[in-house]
Parts: sequence; C-alpha cells; structure tokens
Amino acid sequence: MGVKTIDANMLKNMFLAGAKRIESKKEWINELNVFPVPDGDTGTNMTMTIMSAAREVSALADPDMESLSKAISQGALRGARGNSGVILSQLFRGFTRPIKDEKVIDSVIAAEAFKKASETAYKAVMKPKEGTILTVARGMAEKAADIFDATDDLEEGFRQIIEYGDYMLSLTPEMLPVLKQAGVVDSGGQGLMTVLKGAYDCLTGVETADDFAAEVKPSAPAGNAGKMGLDEIETANIRFGYCTEFIVMLEKPFDEKDEDEFKAFLASIGDSIVCVADSDIVKVHVHTNDPGLAIQKGLSYGSLTSMKIDNMREEHHERLFKDAQKLASAQAQADMQVKAEKKEEPAKEAGF
Repeated sequence: MGVKTIDANMLKNMFLAGAKRIESKKEWINELNVFPVPDGDTGTNMTMTIMSAAREVSALADPDMESLSKAISQGALRGARGNSGVILSQLFRGFTRPIKDEKVIDSVIAAEAFKKASETAYKAVMKPKEGTILTVARGMAEKAADIFDATDDLEEGFRQIIEYGDYMLSLTPEMLPVLKQAGVVDSGGQGLMTVLKGAYDCLTGVETADDFAAEVKPSAPAGNAGKMGLDEIETANIRFGYCTEFIVMLEKPFDEKDEDEFKAFLASIGDSIVCVADSDIVKVHVHTNDPGLAIQKGLSYGSLTSMKIDNMREEHHERLFKDAQKLASAQAQADMQVKAEKKEEPAKEAGF
C-alpha cells in the first residue's frame, strides 16, 4: 500500500536518522571537498549543523509539526558551520515552512516542502553556483512536483526523488570544472544525499533512528578522486583566506533594505557569502582576507555570538600533510608485503 502520510513522530525519527547517517560518513564527504575551497571540512560542517538541530529535536518528547519545525529550523541555523552548513540549514528552514501548520505530511505538502527548501537556499546565497548542493536540491524539488502530481505514495515518491538526486549529483562535475579535474562529485550535494538516504531508510524500516551501523553506499561515483594534487587546486580557489562566521543578536530593526546593504558590504570584502535573517538573529558566513571588517559591520546591528574564524590556507596545508602521511603509510605497507612474499619464495641455486 505504501505510505500516504507522515506524522510528527515519524518525521522526528527520519530527521535523527539522517543526522546519524551523515555523522557516520563525514570523513568520506570531507575527502570530496574541493569547492569552493579545498579545505576538506564539508562533511564536518554539515554534520555539526544538523547535529545542532538534532539535539533540539531529541529533546521533544511528544512533538507536533510546529514544535518540530521550529527545533529543526532554528537549531540548524544557530549551529550552522561553513558554507555548506548554512545552505543545509536553509534547506531545512524552507522545508519546514509548509509543514509547520499541518498535522501530517502528504504528497501535496511534501512537493511544496521540497520546492520551498530549494527556493529558500537559493535566496540565502548571494551568488548561487550551479554544480553544487543547490543544483541537487533544485533538481529534486522539480522531480517531486512531477512525481507527487501522479502518485500519493510517499515511500515510492521519495525513492524516485532520491534516485533523481543521485543523477543530478553525478552531473555536478560537468557543471564545475574543478570537480571534474579532481575526479569528484560535489561534496555538499553528496552530504545532502547522505542525509536523505538515512531518513528514507528510517521511513521504510530498513534502519531505525538508533541503528546506523550498516555501511552506506556512495550516492554517485567519486571517479578518480585525487588524480590531481590538491596543491594544484589551491591557487585558483583560495583567493580569500579566512572563513568568517558569526551570529548577530539584533538590537535594532533589520529590514530587507538593511539585509541588502549588509550583503553588499560583505561582497565588497569577500566571497562565498551567505547571510540569513531569521526573527531576532542574522547568521553570517563570508570568506574574506579581513575578518575584522565583517565583524565591525556586524556590531553595527547588534551584539555577536557563535564567532568562528578559520584560516583556510592553513587547513588546506594540513590536509595535504595528512594525505602525504596516508600515502607514505600505504607505500610502507606495500613494501613490507613485497618483502614478506619474497621471503616465502624457495631459494634458487644461483642468481644475478
């Protein structure tokens, strides 16, 4: 018969399942990270973002859609880390908008939720780039509209949507040359698919919210990951060296005009800008060479919290060092194996 509706308790379990799935695969997702900068933290940032929301969701003993939507949306935004994390928080924020006033989710509401998720995420990013998590989300939203126009079976609909998301993810290297050059799919898109697959497995009973020991198959082949050295990617992508994030606790009115002005200022000092106003806070993410300027501007609107500044060039060099260590370790093990095999060979009477 399939699944026709999803109530708040099931959605809570699905969300927690998705969170645990990406937590278990974050290092693998980190390895795919070459865009917008090859600092190897996409999986970590997306995990920290969703886990911030998961803590609030777990605290709800008997949730309804309104309380669950609030916990997901606000928890993810307040804990959002990195470019991919802030975008993920906006996908959650958009998804929860159409469902918060409902008792259950049916196919019509699900299609609208996918649409709002994509629209909200695109709006949050100042210069959306195709070939990223945004492309994957938009593709699934368009597919959801088509599928749920023809069926009210959520289980079958979600299966087809995820399948199409995998397809869109496989196209990302054709949209972003740096991905194709490195032989990987977009790491943010892969993270999103990992979350959705965990949630879907919970819906279908393959796994429960507390059971995530099973190995996850990749959504799309990573290709020849690492065939181009990451040091070759560095110069092209790390134009602005500091990933700067903070939350402004607003102390005066902050309307759409103020938001546009703030975004314009951030654009003048950096890139990878995501600026989201929600109720009494503004979440800011920017890559810049002068974090102090962004912080000063933020202080003009209110007090700051959850401040984080990472040196992405340093993170990139650390990643190169770790990769070199792994390579040296693998080579040493291979050499030892060869020596062991030679010892096992019978001695020859003569040799040159």
